[in-house]
Amino acid sequence: MGTAVKSKAPSPSKKQIKQQDRLGRAVVSFIFSLIGLIFMFLFFKALSISASNFSNSTGIIVFFFIVYFLNALSFFLGISARRSTSGRGLAIAAITISAIPFAILTIFLVLTAVTMLSVNLIKSS
Repeated sequence: MGTAVKSKAPSPSKKQIKQQDRLGRAVVSFIFSLIGLIFMFLFFKALSISASNFSNSTGIIVFFFIVYFLNALSFFLGISARRSTSGRGLAIAAITISAIPFAILTIFLVLTAVTMLSVNLIKSS
């Protein structure tokens, strides 16, 4: 009796499965990164005006978190769109543009928290 040879159908490789068109994510990430960069400059301008008037505004804090969220969203959307078949360069540009404000605002947030903690520790002693 003959042996039957089973032929396997060619399976798509992993690269073919993962290659998707994420151009929309790349465009949204790029637009958000530009808006986030502009808003970061506006935040620091508003912060300097608030500090010179010795006013403590809740709006500055809310504006900070809006800018921070916008830059974080842009950064992570750019990372997810980086493996796209089209829009890869736009995603890399968005990552680069949004990484700068994201890092500056993260450092600002950490330094503010450390300063507030140390002031409270000094006051309590």
